[in-house]
Amino acid sequence: MEMETKPKSKKLIIIPIMMLLVALILFYGMSSEGLKLDVDLAGGTQLVIDSERSINGDSLESTLNDFGASVTTSRGLSGNSIIIKYKSDVNTTKVLDVMKESGYSFDSYSIQTVGPSLGASFFTQAQTALLFAFIFMAIAIFVIFKKFMPSFYVVLCAFANLVEAVVISQFLGIELSLATFAALLLTLGYSVDTDILLTARVLKEKEGNVEDRFKGAFKTGITMTGTTLAALLVLYFATNSVVITQIASVLLIALVLDVINTWLLNANLLRWYMERSKK
Repeated sequence: MEMETKPKSKKLIIIPIMMLLVALILFYGMSSEGLKLDVDLAGGTQLVIDSERSINGDSLESTLNDFGASVTTSRGLSGNSIIIKYKSDVNTTKVLDVMKESGYSFDSYSIQTVGPSLGASFFTQAQTALLFAFIFMAIAIFVIFKKFMPSFYVVLCAFANLVEAVVISQFLGIELSLATFAALLLTLGYSVDTDILLTARVLKEKEGNVEDRFKGAFKTGITMTGTTLAALLVLYFATNSVVITQIASVLLIALVLDVINTWLLNANLLRWYMERSKK
């Protein structure tokens, strides 16, 4: 039975293609102007304060204006976290004294200071790790399937997920950090899982026609993604940990993108590949 590519599918493929093109343009612009980096990659001091009561971030930032500090807040089931960032040459004791004098009380706090040169070194190493992970992933995909075009589709979708996740997270104000690089590595692995599931079902299974294989792969893949999304949503709203929040945020963005890139881009490219193979 010859497979026919559905007209609707041909039209829908333009969505992920345009998303990737726009993401590449935006990423180039962001890279030229400088990506938003967290303290552990850009250098500086990060003061994380735990508090039982909610604190207005804008008001506190105004109070600490003389220090050039930026303030963000995170709320979880166990309380609130206030993240204050400023240059490494600022005296943290003075920052705490000003907060106390202004009536801010807190239960506990932690301090992280990273020098600019060390932060730049971390940034370079994180980029290198992500690059090598992508290269070895691509090699493994080509070895597994031994067919260039289906393997290329998997690699293309993984690349699209990474670039688009970085662009959207930067647009939403999520800074690149060691935690977000870890999330990007997890994104790479998860996006490859769903694409391998799809490609393996379509190319290697012999039962049923090709469209039935697509439907079976879609059902399994969406179930996997849905359960992971649910777990990440709980993690995002339940924790007040800065690191966990950053990881969960990037993964949530990446999983939504993975649905689009896997089932609109890779699936339709595979349909065309199978159609040409039949002919």
